[in-house]
Amino acid sequence: MNNQRYEQSMVESKDVENQLKQIEKILQASVEKSVLEEKFIEEANDQFEINLVALKKYFPEIYDKYINFSPKEQFNLFLNDNGSPNLVDYDTNCPIYSADPISQVKDQVENAIKSPVFSKVSYHYLEKLDNQYDFIHVDLIKSAGKVYNKARNSLEVNTELKGKVPSSVIFGVGLGYHLNAVLDAVPSEYINLFEPEEDYFFASLFTFDWASYLKKIDDKGLSLYLSIGVDEEGVYQDLYSRAQEQGPFTISNSWFFQHYPSLSINNLILKLKDNFHEFFMGWGFIDDAFMSLAHSCENVKRQLPMFRAHYDVENHFKDFPVFIVANGPSLDNDIEFIKKFRDDVIVVSCNSASTALIKNGIIPDFHAALERSRATYDFLKAFLPEDARKQMSLLTVNVMHQDVASLFSWAGAALKGREAGTSLHQVAEMFSRKKSSMTLPFCNPLVGNMALSYVVSLGFKNIYMFGVDSGYVDPAHHHSKSSMYYNSEGDTVYQPLQIGSQLRVPGNFGKEVIADHFLYSGKVQMERVLRTARAQGVSCFNCSDGSFIDGTTPLRSDDIILPSNTRRRENVIDYVKSELFYTPDKDFDLEKYLDFESFEKLCSTMIEILSEPVSVRSEAFEQVMKQIRLLMSLKETQFSHHFMVLEGEALYLNSIIINMLFNYGDDESIMPFYQELKGVWCDFLEDAPSLYRKNWNKASDHVFEV
Repeated sequence: MNNQRYEQSMVESKDVENQLKQIEKILQASVEKSVLEEKFIEEANDQFEINLVALKKYFPEIYDKYINFSPKEQFNLFLNDNGSPNLVDYDTNCPIYSADPISQVKDQVENAIKSPVFSKVSYHYLEKLDNQYDFIHVDLIKSAGKVYNKARNSLEVNTELKGKVPSSVIFGVGLGYHLNAVLDAVPSEYINLFEPEEDYFFASLFTFDWASYLKKIDDKGLSLYLSIGVDEEGVYQDLYSRAQEQGPFTISNSWFFQHYPSLSINNLILKLKDNFHEFFMGWGFIDDAFMSLAHSCENVKRQLPMFRAHYDVENHFKDFPVFIVANGPSLDNDIEFIKKFRDDVIVVSCNSASTALIKNGIIPDFHAALERSRATYDFLKAFLPEDARKQMSLLTVNVMHQDVASLFSWAGAALKGREAGTSLHQVAEMFSRKKSSMTLPFCNPLVGNMALSYVVSLGFKNIYMFGVDSGYVDPAHHHSKSSMYYNSEGDTVYQPLQIGSQLRVPGNFGKEVIADHFLYSGKVQMERVLRTARAQGVSCFNCSDGSFIDGTTPLRSDDIILPSNTRRRENVIDYVKSELFYTPDKDFDLEKYLDFESFEKLCSTMIEILSEPVSVRSEAFEQVMKQIRLLMSLKETQFSHHFMVLEGEALYLNSIIINMLFNYGDDESIMPFYQELKGVWCDFLEDAPSLYRKNWNKASDHVFEV
């Protein structure tokens, strides 16, 4: 009995001893972790201060945001048992990293490199383009497409991530564990780094050496774009704007890397994939640039009234309601409403919508026209009766064909952005010591875009849109039945142009709407103009039964209650024409700033750069970027019109070159095709100076056949 008690006592003693050892072990681990935490706090605070100094140098706006930043209450930055920092994810309420983040991220980066995800666009279709109008541009890209297809048909598709790439898109900063590994393994000319959760970036300021990372990027001459706390729509808009402003090289042929799972990041990736085509549209081309110069010079010579496009211009009738009327199919539902309130509002009609309004006895106050070719003159003369035109005024842009203004009782023009003629106009203003005129923001690709941009820029704050559908429910009902697209029986007589594949987008009043990429781009551009500073305080009501446009309020015409207004419409119209426009001086001459000699020097310098010997893909890429950087450097100078003349062809051709370089073959096998395609571009650059001298004053002769 005593032995049993003794043995039981020994067992209990051992249990207590084990428990004590376990407690001692836990206490020791707690003490060790406490030491690690104290060390981390000290080092993290020092790192935070160093990082803020670096942000102030490289990203002052982000510095301003984080100098006195407070994260959300659920913010939880903690240490793993081994002392490595970790972070609790807001969506899952679980740690983002494992117990060993360094090893985890090392495997993640290696796997992403082994199985890379690329964004790519194919140019195989260019060789077969039709050139019915004998455009220089089409001949050029057809020749490029021919070489591109040679490479495509001769070489294997490149699926390897090897050496430098044009662009990398990194989704998620987290605590920054991956950033140096990605930079070292995948050097990129353009690094696009997005962190949708601003609290996570705040955490990274304590855990990652941003100062060294930013200095390394700066020393290498790379470009880093950092978007923090921006939702997927905002990030997409940033990417789009950058591609348009600085060229598609900032996003084309990108390697995608997603650091951690996130609904916001997943949505952004899907949006990029669905709309990637947008980054490669709308650069213009050299034939357009020559028309732009010719029409702009002639319109100034004829003293066409120009919009006083300055932010300090204030509209004294800003609250007067404006109806923007486009020719979407839903216009048919609202014609009677527009007719009822016609005398109480200003009506701005978008090109073919005027045919529908006039047919229903409504004479618009302003007709908006955007298309620069001679066909606009022919169309207006054929489809708008002269007695109606002479009761209307024209709102257009400086690059409009010079004969169009004569069709109306009054015409006024604003500067259209991203145009050779506009750049020349602004250069002439600068050298003539005149106040520089601003451009209409986001006025492409539809006339409705220009009309909205105009009305917002003129300073009107109460805007109602009708027939601005940017799509349609019924493919057979693509415009107002009252317009020139249909005969008296309602049958289509003019088939609208469809550009791009069909998309289904959310409707303004709930149901889905059919749109092509062209119409969708118009919708997106309207959303962009409504986000500009000039649009602050604007109430824009979308009464159209078409695509939903963010920034507008959906409103059925039956529910509109117009505010009472004692001011007469005629007085507002007179004010717009007399106070918000001015007549150019007779001695204001654009032509003397064309500067043919400097343009020739630019082209020859680009050819010299491209003539340097290269032997592998990375060297070829650097060569392409070197001549592109030279061209881009002229963008904000007195030679900006030279930049605009070459920009479209440079962006198209060099996008094709870079695409081919990285999509096909290996470092060496692609080089013969690179040399051949580069030769196509150099031949064009050699001819460009004589084309400039010969064509700068040739107006459009593209007629509209009735």
